[in-house]
Amino acid sequence: MPFLIALVIAMLGWAIWKGKLKIDHFLPVIMGLAGGFLVLRGNLVFGLGAIAVAVAWYRGLNGRLLGSKNKQNDQIVTDKARLLLGVSRFDNAVRIRERHRALITQNHPDIGGSEDRARELNEARDHLLRELEKYTR
Repeated sequence: MPFLIALVIAMLGWAIWKGKLKIDHFLPVIMGLAGGFLVLRGNLVFGLGAIAVAVAWYRGLNGRLLGSKNKQNDQIVTDKARLLLGVSRFDNAVRIRERHRALITQNHPDIGGSEDRARELNEARDHLLRELEKYTR
């Protein structure tokens, strides 16, 4: 049993170190493991209760308590906008505008580019600037 506990602690440490598990999620994971231990020891009521609370706590920390995927959808849109403009998450508003300006001069409808592509570039720029403004307040 001590070997199993040491193995679980080592795995949790590795997950935190590699960034697979955020430090905020550590307590719900420990609570879930404790619930599993209680279930294995024969205390079903407290064990399953602890597991249920741990799952709700963990999902609540991720913003997915009721299965909402709005946060994930926003992240997907943001990632696509970054990919389209060729910027990273570390770039500031000036860099976003520079990349937009360079791409829009190549894809503007007045010089033979498509209107759809220009619209996508404008929407990507606007979205990234809104996201940047949201997090810099």
